[in-house]
Amino acid sequence: MPIQGTHPLVIIGPNGVGKTRLGTILAAENRAERVTALRNIEIQSIHMQTLQNAVRDTRSVMDRLGSDHWTQSGELQHVLAEILAEDLAHAVTYRALDTTKPEEPKDPALTNTRLKQITTIWNRHFPKRTINVGYQPTVVREMPDGSQVTYPIARMSEGERTALHLAARVVSCKSNILIVDEPETYFHPVLARSLWDDLEREVPHVRFVYLTHDIPFALSRHGAQFAIARAENRADLLPATGSIPEEVIAEVFGAASFSIAASRLVFCEGDPGSLDLQILRAWHNCSKTAVVSAGGCSAVRECVEVFRAGTITGGLMAFGYVDRDAWPDAFLNEDPDVKAHAFSEIEGIFCCEPVFLALAMHNDVADPHAAFQAFLVDARGKFAGATLNREILQRAKLRVEVEQKSLLNPIKPNPELAVVEAAFASASPVGGWQVYLQTVFAEEKARLIASHSGSAENFVRDFPAKSYYKEAARHLGYVPDKMVDTLVRALGLTDTEAMQERSLAVLRDALVAFLSPGLFPRAV
Repeated sequence: MPIQGTHPLVIIGPNGVGKTRLGTILAAENRAERVTALRNIEIQSIHMQTLQNAVRDTRSVMDRLGSDHWTQSGELQHVLAEILAEDLAHAVTYRALDTTKPEEPKDPALTNTRLKQITTIWNRHFPKRTINVGYQPTVVREMPDGSQVTYPIARMSEGERTALHLAARVVSCKSNILIVDEPETYFHPVLARSLWDDLEREVPHVRFVYLTHDIPFALSRHGAQFAIARAENRADLLPATGSIPEEVIAEVFGAASFSIAASRLVFCEGDPGSLDLQILRAWHNCSKTAVVSAGGCSAVRECVEVFRAGTITGGLMAFGYVDRDAWPDAFLNEDPDVKAHAFSEIEGIFCCEPVFLALAMHNDVADPHAAFQAFLVDARGKFAGATLNREILQRAKLRVEVEQKSLLNPIKPNPELAVVEAAFASASPVGGWQVYLQTVFAEEKARLIASHSGSAENFVRDFPAKSYYKEAARHLGYVPDKMVDTLVRALGLTDTEAMQERSLAVLRDALVAFLSPGLFPRAV
């Protein structure tokens, strides 16, 4: 199968279909480099070598990697040794030129080395951490109290080390094609998408070929062409306007999450083990609905938009749920097919008064209303001083972020570039930026302060529930996991089961009555 074109190619297939072997064959046929799914990224230190020896050793390891596709890769240490040797050689060359010909411009490649590229990329995706790639690599992490902690590469998380490995491989790619097996492994969905966006931009001359079973990640590749892995030596290329067959999606998502009879996809925030997924799968306990975690708010919106457009899949309807977080209502209400919860984030479901009272009565709490008021006092107490101020600032920031886009939308292209530039430079809100920023902050301050001391409904809507939902469990007489399990069991209760479990059925009916107006219908 010859790989042509410039856009990313995403080959989708379930586990066990032969994607890894297919990637090996494609690499050999197209003289491509390949990043395996089995990555040995354990490193204590990096050997100091001459550039010539480092290049030779790296090439030897990469050659073995091409043939032994079933073993763990071990090239990271050699690639980093080559990168460090190259950086040192470039520094020596630059110093010599600066000494002998100080007035002449220097080749940018002498300073924009692979070492600089990978550290810049890595630091960009791990806030408050700075990596120092030397012969004994370390990371400096800024702690909440302002102090710093330094730890060696051996103590980096799997995600941190994987990001270093991938950045090193991408900037070192000597082929026009790079095949990546399971690019999302060890990453949160949001990090996987943003990191690969960054890596693609870093080497625009390289065509990326991804082998994955992660449908949301596949859909996140901009301008991608899709193929379906059928066997270890066969992939069917889809036309640009083609659809991923429903039976393929069923195989990829797995029987536990996607039925062959499904006609509706529901995307939610979080990862495959998230609370969002547990609760929403219990709500949409319907053979024709599949609930899939997609990462963050933007990813949910993107998945819903792509599926509903019909350019990727046929015969499926798509909807989504997102947390409110600190986003303004105008932003949250843009897409009728994506609902924002009535609470700040999914944990807030336990903190809504009707749900709390239903759980309290199910657990035989003596005075449910008094328990709720006591919980509310404790929850409000989590936000005072700097903690409250942080929420106000975050809400104001996100509102400005959203409204700035609207401010620039009216600017249209013009044959005269100067006209476009002038329109862009002069764009400002009514009254000017200072008045606008003061107004936004004042309005959000008033809103949050009112919510903090106002109704329980507004408090749970506007303040992040992760900070206080465990207080709800305590006042209800549950440990948090048991509280979650009780709600999930109640929502998933069938009418037949309800006849034997009357107490749980009463809880289910109370939950359904409260949740129905804010969620999509349970069944199709």
